Amino acid sequence: MEGRLNRGKEPSQSDILQRFEEAVSAIQDSESFRRWLDVSAKFPTYSLGNQLLIAFQRPDASFVAGFHTWLKLGRHVLKGEKGIAIMVPHRRKVTNDAGEEEQRVTGFGTGYVFALEQTDGDPLPQLAVPTLEGEVGAELWDGLGRFAAREGVRVLTAPLEQLPRQSMGYYTPAKKEIVVGQSSQRQMTKTLAHELGHHIARFDDRAENECIAEGIAYVVCGHFGIDTGERSFPYVAGWAKDKAVLKKVLGTIQTASAALIEGVRGAQPASPNTHMEERR
Repeated sequence: MEGRLNRGKEPSQSDILQRFEEAVSAIQDSESFRRWLDVSAKFPTYSLGNQLLIAFQRPDASFVAGFHTWLKLGRHVLKGEKGIAIMVPHRRKVTNDAGEEEQRVTGFGTGYVFALEQTDGDPLPQLAVPTLEGEVGAELWDGLGRFAAREGVRVLTAPLEQLPRQSMGYYTPAKKEIVVGQSSQRQMTKTLAHELGHHIARFDDRAENECIAEGIAYVVCGHFGIDTGERSFPYVAGWAKDKAVLKKVLGTIQTASAALIEGVRGAQPASPNTHMEERR
């Protein structure tokens, strides 16, 4: 049953937050998660320019890696597959003004990577982050929408295919606009809470940002009787690869969740600039 916004006994935020921390920690301690981390570490982080090159040439690419990296992962590039061209920096050792040797980029060349979809072999370990099902959450959705309106944030919905790949929604601070992908009511409500989390608690580090926003969404939804754990727990575990990241932001999640819960209840919300003492 969906929790009522203004009546009935509600679980405490501290109890919800404790369950959240314990559940995420259990995933991080699992053998499957360690295998996923080991494989994830082998995929490099590409520059924005290379990300655009990959997306232009292979829009369906999930993971990309070089020919030999795929072999190390127990997979091989299928015969006849064409590589995805990227820019590769050329580096050489130079002596700086302090007399120390350092690597310096002296130019760029062309390299090639291949998408997972162009390979065959051992399956990669996956960290499943399922889409939430169910039609609970309409009342909370309305409450979150009213809070957003009081904060001057515009909320829109759009078909998922119009959103960035693997995204259920996004927040644009400069426009004060949230776009939520059209899905089940429970998923859309959780997504709106997540994006409002970005609005009231913004940090520089992306991993911290995502842990905070999803933690806020889980606590707020849980407070009103909507369980989002099957998505929230693995989502946060994936961003908080180092357990210290989650530990660091728990206080922020608790404070920001309380602010959003009060905002949903109709209390006058504080300015976004005064929600968080820990804001950077």
